[in-house]
Amino acid sequence: MLNRAADAARSAGVSADWIRSDADLAEGRFDPLALATTSQCPPREDLAPIAVRERGFMPTELVLLLRLAGLTALNIWGGTAGNWGRIALDLDEIEIMIVGCKTAEYTAASCVST
Repeated sequence: MLNRAADAARSAGVSADWIRSDADLAEGRFDPLALATTSQCPPREDLAPIAVRERGFMPTELVLLLRLAGLTALNIWGGTAGNWGRIALDLDEIEIMIVGCKTAEYTAASCVST
């Protein structure tokens, strides 16, 4: 199924680099339960590659992490680096912008959402 989705995206002219294939699952490069991708990346040009593990988060997870840190999420928007704005979150969004404040400030009504 992942291969068909990647092929369909590519045939439509859409970059499908973020779509993981069944081969990525079999070779351990993508963990669908943790939404984690493992790859190799050199820290600098003259150094050997090191293992990098990137983890994707759902918006609900980010809100809970903010609560654990004593923050309140006021707004969640989508966007792409270089094109940030107050854009509705798409289902395929890979980057998310969250505006929040300290929970104590929010409950004291001194933190205003616009």
